[in-house]
Amino acid sequence: MRRSIMVFGCTMEDGSQVTCDDDGVVSVRVHPDHSVSVTNSNNDESTVDGKWVGYVPRFN
Repeated sequence: MRRSIMVFGCTMEDGSQVTCDDDGVVSVRVHPDHSVSVTNSNNDESTVDGKWVGYVPRFN
């Protein structure tokens, strides 16, 4: 079974990047369907428009 993984950041189809360093972003999660979700400091999760094409894994 495939599952989502928490990553440091990812590159989107349009070349933009989503990372934990973005304002208001605490964590980034990539999903097997190539969608991306981010969580803020209030623990609210939202989905980012577009699909990821690559990511940088977390090492901790």
